[in-house]
Amino acid sequence: MARSAQNKKENLHEPIGLIESCWGGTPVESWTPIEVFNNSEKLAISAAKLTPVPWCPVRPSVTFNAMIAPITGFPIKGAIWYQGETNTTNPDTYEETFSAMIHSWRELWKEDFPFYFVQIAPFNYGKGDKGALVREQQLKTYRNVPKTGMVVVTDITGDTNNIHPKDKISLGKRLAGWALANTYGEKNIQYSGPLYRSMEVKGNKAVIHFDFAQNGLMKKGDKLTDFLIAGDDHQFVTATAIIEDSTVVVFSPQVPHPAAVRFSFSNTAEANLFNKAGLPASPFRTDDWEVK
Repeated sequence: MARSAQNKKENLHEPIGLIESCWGGTPVESWTPIEVFNNSEKLAISAAKLTPVPWCPVRPSVTFNAMIAPITGFPIKGAIWYQGETNTTNPDTYEETFSAMIHSWRELWKEDFPFYFVQIAPFNYGKGDKGALVREQQLKTYRNVPKTGMVVVTDITGDTNNIHPKDKISLGKRLAGWALANTYGEKNIQYSGPLYRSMEVKGNKAVIHFDFAQNGLMKKGDKLTDFLIAGDDHQFVTATAIIEDSTVVVFSPQVPHPAAVRFSFSNTAEANLFNKAGLPASPFRTDDWEVK
């Protein structure tokens, strides 16, 4: 038994075991039953965009058939998941495929178990904001699929040229926070950083409201970073952002009539907005405009 599991056994007085089934670099499609693609031409077309590579399978259902289906006879009470980087090739359908995968696993186990996952870390994917789009799709999955939880790791990457965050202890503790609070019912645990809820425009300023910010927000550093603002012309400029209690006020003299705000919405952004528990805010955008 892993040490972390042993500690939880001692603290929770419940036996805990872990089944590890993983293959680095695989897309979400390979972990999803083939029926999902047989029933959706859209997802099948999206899966066909994935480029074959020598180090792992990318075809739909391959790792599901080999590494998930054989263990469905073992009862489980939850899953943790860290994947998504490969789906920067086809980010637009990630939320739909990922959600279908979660639902299909729950049906196979006949158990509506919790599913906690990690939002992909900042990394230099090259041109475009494909990493930001996958993070957005993961945030949508959390919002749309019940009994899920999402860990944000924008602050613990250490090197945006290394796809793996260096600080894996903090990553594991954040996953444990979701489980302890939402599965085991532990009280007084702050388990999520701020998540975008809504935007309101007040004159020439945009006011951003968050969930998981009830005790207030804070920055690490002299000023908030990685906020952009745009008007109806869709031209984003660097914005000034100021914390006011549990909101962030965003503005720029170049944008007298705000229409949209983006935060940490790029491949490599390591922004510095946190709640008072020291957990980072998830990247977000308030618009649905085309992203290249």
